[in-house]
Amino acid sequence: MRRVVTLSFIFSFFLVGTFPTIADDINREWEKRTSEKLMENLETTETIWLEGKGERFLALYEAQTNETSYGAVILLHSMGGHADWPQTISPIRNELPKHGWSTLSIQMPVIAPENQIEDYGTTFKQTENRIKSALYFLHGREFQNIVAFGHSFGAVSVLDYLEKRKKQNITALVALSLQDYPFVKPTIDILGLIEKSKIPILDLYGSDDYRNVINQAPDRRLAAKKGNNIEYEQIEIEGADHYFNGMEDLLIKQILAWLDKVFPSMPAVIDEELNGNLQNNNNNHSKP
Repeated sequence: MRRVVTLSFIFSFFLVGTFPTIADDINREWEKRTSEKLMENLETTETIWLEGKGERFLALYEAQTNETSYGAVILLHSMGGHADWPQTISPIRNELPKHGWSTLSIQMPVIAPENQIEDYGTTFKQTENRIKSALYFLHGREFQNIVAFGHSFGAVSVLDYLEKRKKQNITALVALSLQDYPFVKPTIDILGLIEKSKIPILDLYGSDDYRNVINQAPDRRLAAKKGNNIEYEQIEIEGADHYFNGMEDLLIKQILAWLDKVFPSMPAVIDEELNGNLQNNNNNHSKP
């Protein structure tokens, strides 16, 4: 049976004065219709409405079903997608729980149709807010090993989030089909973001991926080397396209193998800001 949960998370401690008024270029009506449709169709998924600083968005939670729980994975889809996108996102979010990794797939901001695709650069602030809401939710369920999975622009969004954090609260990143987006404004320095990142990164792409993804692979490796990130790994999957169509099983197998390898060295990262807000929120609710 489907379980629907609504959670309002107030990040007044570290959001007030940080985020401007939510931009008008986000297509909230499309998000609302798509989210409601997903809720109708996903009978066995725990659907959660997360909220941060007045913005409400859908997240899909699948609890791990293995004997051992390793942690949780936040999934971020690419441009124009949704939280249960049939290519890459849905297979991963449903399969990883069988292997001890709970998943939380969040709806990413989608720009309005009248806007230019270059305006996706304005969504990073909203995405940062949504990642914080997702982390807040997972910390509330006592997860400490929290991995991010991002497909293409979703992976770029995670790197942008990590670069802005003084204390890391994501322990590893699986970046699928990572590339820069030269048309997006403001310009994204993807190589600079990789160089600055110090967490384990799996840079995974296909031999039939977008040309930009393939051509930039050597530069991404070099950026990680410049940053002295010894836990960066890049793997090309022979025959896979940008969406790994027909190769979902191999994709999941590769992700699980990498998680098994880096899990022992994952720090149990605890974000004091998030946990402090969680504790304060719980204390407030416990008062008569």
